[in-house]
Amino acid sequence: MTTIALTNGRIIDGTGRPPLDPGTVLCRDGLLEVVGPAAAVAIPPGYRTIDVRGMTVLPALIDGHMHVSGEPGRLDHMGHVRTNLQAVGRLQDCLRWGTGTVAHAAGSPESVILRDVIRSGQVHGCADLVVGAAVTATCGHVRGRSADGPWEIRRAVREMIAAGADFIKTCASGGFQWEHEKLTHEDYTLAELRALVAQSHAREKRVHVHAHAQPGLGNAIAAGCDVILHGALIDDAALEGMAAKGLWYMPTLHITSAKAREGRGWPAYMTERMKAAHPVHCAGVAKAHAMGIRIVTGTDGGPGSIMNELCLLVDCGLSPMEAIVAATRSTAEVLGIFGTTGTLEAGKTADLLVVQGDPLCDIARLTAPAAISLVAKRGVLQMAGRFDPNAAAEPA
Repeated sequence: MTTIALTNGRIIDGTGRPPLDPGTVLCRDGLLEVVGPAAAVAIPPGYRTIDVRGMTVLPALIDGHMHVSGEPGRLDHMGHVRTNLQAVGRLQDCLRWGTGTVAHAAGSPESVILRDVIRSGQVHGCADLVVGAAVTATCGHVRGRSADGPWEIRRAVREMIAAGADFIKTCASGGFQWEHEKLTHEDYTLAELRALVAQSHAREKRVHVHAHAQPGLGNAIAAGCDVILHGALIDDAALEGMAAKGLWYMPTLHITSAKAREGRGWPAYMTERMKAAHPVHCAGVAKAHAMGIRIVTGTDGGPGSIMNELCLLVDCGLSPMEAIVAATRSTAEVLGIFGTTGTLEAGKTADLLVVQGDPLCDIARLTAPAAISLVAKRGVLQMAGRFDPNAAAEPA
C-alpha cells in the first residue's frame, strides 16, 4: 500500500477553478484520495508527508501529438521492434518532464503492444501511451497503413481498430517533411476522408487529421473529422467551419517554433518553410481562441516540448490557467481518458507534477528542468529535478 501526502502547496487542479493555496493532496494505492484546503485535510497516520510549500501541484500534463516510434509504412519487422524499444526511453524522459500521457500520432499494432505493457506495469517509469493508428494515402505526408479509395480505406481502419487502436490518425494535406510536397497539396480527397470518418465513427473512434492549409482543411471539416491538427496556414473559412461544428483544434505550435528547429539539422527547405509559417500559425491560434474554438495540446515534438507549447499558447492570448487546462482536462477529454486522468479530483489516477513557484504568474517556469520538483505516476514518485524518491523519510 502506497500512501503519500503533499501538503502546504498551491494546487491547480486542471478544472479551471481558482487554485487552492495552501492545499493538501492525499494519494492512496495509486489514486487521488483527497484534494482540499490544507486546514481542512487531516493527514492520516503512516502517510509519507512531503511539504511542498512555495510550490505548485498540477495534474501531469498530456501531449496529444508525438511520434514516439518510426512511421509504420517505412519500417520492416526489425524496425518496428527497434523503434518501439527506443520509444520506452522516450516515454521515460517524458515522465521526468511531468508529462503523464502521450498520444502516438503514427501508431501501428506494435504500438498497441507497447501501450499495453506500460499499462500493465511490466515496463516502469513511462508516460502512458494512447495509440493513434495511422491510415494514410500512398506517398502521402505520413507513411502509415497505406490505403487508397473508400473501400480500401474502410478495410485499413477496421484492421487498426481490431488491433486495438485508441483513435485513427490521417492526413488531408501535405506538410513540411518531404521536399516534393507543399502544405497546400491535397492528401486524401474529400470522398476518401468521408469513408475513413464514417468507418471510424461506426466503431466509436475519433479521427485526428493532419491539415495545414486549404483545400485539406476544408475537406477535413466537411468530412467530419473530430480533431484538426496543426493548421499552420489556417484561414478564416476553416476557423468558421471548425467553430460551427464544434471541432477540437490541436495546433502543435511547437513544431513551427524556433525552439523546435534548434540543433535539429533538418533540411533547409523544412526549416525555411517552418520559419515562414510560424507567424501565420500563431495568428491563426489567436483567432481560434478569440472565437471560442476548443484548443487542446500536442507538440509534434519530444520530451519537454509540451512546456514550450504552453508558453506559445499564452503568447497567442490564452491565460496561463487556460493553457494549463488545455494541457490537462481538455486534452484528456479529446483522447477519451478524462474518466481517469487530466484533473486532480478524488478517485482519479494520482498522476501529478510539482513545480517551483507559480506558473500562473510565469508560465515559462515550466520550461526549466530545475523547476520540476516532483513527479508522480499512479502515486509512485519518480526521479525528477533534485527529488530522489528513494531518499529517507520526509523531504521538504
